[in-house]
Amino acid sequence: MNKPSFHSFMINIMTPILETPRLILRPLELADAEQAQAIFPQWEIVRYLTKSVPWPYPPDGATTFYRDVALPAVARGEEWYWMIRPKSSPNQLIGAITLMCSKLKTVASGLTRAGRGRG
Repeated sequence: MNKPSFHSFMINIMTPILETPRLILRPLELADAEQAQAIFPQWEIVRYLTKSVPWPYPPDGATTFYRDVALPAVARGEEWYWMIRPKSSPNQLIGAITLMCSKLKTVASGLTRAGRGRG
């Protein structure tokens, strides 16, 4: 009998809320797009990402990406996205982290300037 693959195992697990002493990592929601759009289009963040991220970043870039790419990948069990927020201000988005289940097991992250350098 074959063991289930990591991918088939993970496809059935919901993205959990994760916490550290200072941060809350919540699963991505389409409602996050408004805040992400306000902080994401910064060359110092985008320049380290894949070439598929358009520059200049379009005015609806976050909504389009979340709706058409990220959330469908989550639903298929191929990717997991967490939005990073400080516990001291849990409604403030300061970054995101992504885990992608592919041939090149990838983790990507990005933080706003205000969210960096805090250990």
